[in-house]
Amino acid sequence: MDAGLKLINNDLNDALYKLLNDDSTGADTALEQRKQKIAMLIKLHVRHVQQTVITNRRRRQQRSRRRFKQLRSFFMQQMIELQSRYLHMFAMLRMKHAQLDSGQLEDTQPYPDIHDDPHRDQAESHYVTGNQTQFWEDTIPQYSDEEFLSSLHVTRSTFKSLCSQLAPTLRTVPELTSAHLDKISAEKCVGLALYFLASGERISIISEQFALPRARTIKCLKVFCNAVMTNLGKALRLLPQSEADCENVVAGFQRECNMPAALVGVLGVCCIPLRGKGKSDADFVPTLRMEFLLDDRMLFRELQLRNGNGIGPRAPTPMFAEPPNPLSQLPARCINGRMVPAFVLAPVNQNYPLRPWLLQQFADPVDPHEYDFNEVADHLHELSDCALHRLMSRWRFLSQPLDISFQTASCIITAATVLHNLLEELSEPHMLEWGNTVDVSRFRSPPIAPKQDISEDVDRALEVRDFLARTISSTEI
Repeated sequence: MDAGLKLINNDLNDALYKLLNDDSTGADTALEQRKQKIAMLIKLHVRHVQQTVITNRRRRQQRSRRRFKQLRSFFMQQMIELQSRYLHMFAMLRMKHAQLDSGQLEDTQPYPDIHDDPHRDQAESHYVTGNQTQFWEDTIPQYSDEEFLSSLHVTRSTFKSLCSQLAPTLRTVPELTSAHLDKISAEKCVGLALYFLASGERISIISEQFALPRARTIKCLKVFCNAVMTNLGKALRLLPQSEADCENVVAGFQRECNMPAALVGVLGVCCIPLRGKGKSDADFVPTLRMEFLLDDRMLFRELQLRNGNGIGPRAPTPMFAEPPNPLSQLPARCINGRMVPAFVLAPVNQNYPLRPWLLQQFADPVDPHEYDFNEVADHLHELSDCALHRLMSRWRFLSQPLDISFQTASCIITAATVLHNLLEELSEPHMLEWGNTVDVSRFRSPPIAPKQDISEDVDRALEVRDFLARTISSTEI
């Protein structure tokens, strides 16, 4: 920056020297022209100095903030690794201690030689099978509160509350109370569903543990999800509609990242692989594309699940891309005397169309206010990744390829999102180790095919985005 300022000063001094030492004889006209040129040079000099100082200051701030974010991420990774190692070491020590205790008991209480008992293998086999079939009836009730939370990712009190709310609906379902089949209690249905969501185990393993056929296990999951949507579906709130709700959301975003009070949500997208039968191509992996809208508390407001393998005319249309839609019909908001439409922030590198209600980052920022807008957008996208990581770490079935159909997967994911919102609002415990193996970057969705955009809304969207960026810069602390 010093070299740039020195160069600007030298150029100005040379130009002024030439003007002051001009020997051309002229009347007052030449003197007046010389004064105008000097004034113009001084004005340009001041403008160049301002631009140089501001640009370099912004760039220094950007670099320092990026370094701070990198250091913070590195520190958090180191803390997670240390905690994981500590938990692993603690578990190993407990296992060794238990082995020593059991060894002392075996020394004091000898038992018959296993070769003298021909029925021992059969008894052990029957014992293992019995444990598997009585997993819910015998094993789960013996769990401590910590083991219960680690297995179902909800506390016992919350589990009982869920059962009491869903039981009236579940008791009326014929699939659970059929006379010619073993009855399934509401508690077992809720426990099976929560264990499937939290453990990420395949359906076949869940069926074996709960001693149910695969088809009936899937039926239990569907029944549970329908009951959740019927009784608790309001936890998946829609786009802010009421004036009070909009005020709370935009104020929350403004407090979080200094975004002007018109942002009503952040869009996110991911792809979840399915194990279903696909095409004969070995490289083809059927996927489910999940678009979601987050509010200022990082709760899921809207959810859109579609086939992620559509191409051409079957390619998915981005959420809120085509008007009219609930977002484009929200009332505009007044910011610094100008009416600005309520908008959401689109995900990065997804080829979303640019609309006044659907804004995205500057692709190639040049001016300082454009960098400021992108910095705010980056922070919001980081929060979006954190919300998705929190959802996938609570319900680990999302982080594994699903061995169910697209329709069943959509039903279960929607209900899981409703439960996640409910548990977040209840401040239910969320253990850090649940997310140690979850990497949301593996679920990045490929961008949709770009299309030529000739909409008249593009120019207006550019004006709105530029105004918001300048507002951010002017109010930056």
